[in-house]
Amino acid sequence: MQHIDISTGERRGNTLSEKNLNAVLEAFRTDGYVCLPDVIDTDHIDALNEKMQADIRTVEKERGISDNYQGVRPPPFHPYLYKDILFNPFAISVSHALFGDGCKLTTYGANTAFAGSKPQRVHADATQLWADLKQAPPCHALVVNIALVDVDEKNGATIAWPGTHLDTRLHTGDRFPTDEMCASWPRGSERVCTRRGDLVLRDLRVWHGGMPNTTPVHRPMLAL
Repeated sequence: MQHIDISTGERRGNTLSEKNLNAVLEAFRTDGYVCLPDVIDTDHIDALNEKMQADIRTVEKERGISDNYQGVRPPPFHPYLYKDILFNPFAISVSHALFGDGCKLTTYGANTAFAGSKPQRVHADATQLWADLKQAPPCHALVVNIALVDVDEKNGATIAWPGTHLDTRLHTGDRFPTDEMCASWPRGSERVCTRRGDLVLRDLRVWHGGMPNTTPVHRPMLAL
């Protein structure tokens, strides 16, 4: 996964330089996802993580955790609604560059790799809009992922197949590539590792899957 080196000046101004915006868009076009490191206040990350970890413990105690990677949403109330998460200026500028005016935030949820989680079936969150395409059209929807803890292979870093948003075989609702499709993808797969404060943007057509969390600590990850 490409990490774009954002300058201190860009962070202070909440604006990507033309060079970096073009680099983000190029990574998005070729790989289907990209990381913007250290663009969210880690104090906000830590406060939200503390709240969500407490909520997970409550849910686990009251009714157990049965839904792998889903089931516990971020709190939709003060003081946990942070502007640099819900209205991140870098995510907004990339979205506008991809879609133009009229793009909107439609969901605010989470994908949590619970301690002891199992592998998730490889899937795409969205498919090509039409069948029999000779070439994939531009991105029509994306997700912003923000992990609330440092993420590595031990605690469930997502597996992804770079460039699969350009594959036209999944369409009109068929979201699941076969094992053969995954094994034969020429670019292979990689794990999406991030640190607190990082933001990942991903084309919804990219093939990916949740991976086991082998640590005793739950791994919440926001999905917008």
